[in-house]
Amino acid sequence: MGQLITWNAAQVDTALLILRLAVGIGSFIHGMNKVGKVTLFAGDHHLPHWLAAIAMWVQIAGGACIVLGFATFPAALGLVIFYLVATQELVVRKKEPFARPGVHTWDAGLLYLIIPLALLAAGPGRFSLDALLFAH
Repeated sequence: MGQLITWNAAQVDTALLILRLAVGIGSFIHGMNKVGKVTLFAGDHHLPHWLAAIAMWVQIAGGACIVLGFATFPAALGLVIFYLVATQELVVRKKEPFARPGVHTWDAGLLYLIIPLALLAAGPGRFSLDALLFAH
């Protein structure tokens, strides 16, 4: 029957930009919400203060880099590691449900994990600083 829908390169690059904006802005905001509250964050998640501070900066710097499409591979890798640990924390230690109205759930953490994982696989796309700076 043939392919019903085809995507051109600009559409794929636009989709990658949208994914970068979604996870990058969200990560940046989540990280900024920890500024001045690292001790509280560390206590809530049973982390040493230094590790909580690193986690905060991974979200802030990783989110900013992902939005810009700059240093996408290391930024996405950092976010994948952060959100893998965060999602594991919500599932295993806090035993949160996958999705339930009115309570904190781990489904959003899973999305924050999957998007940078997809960026690791696909790259940032042409609408990125990486493409502009490192195009062959």
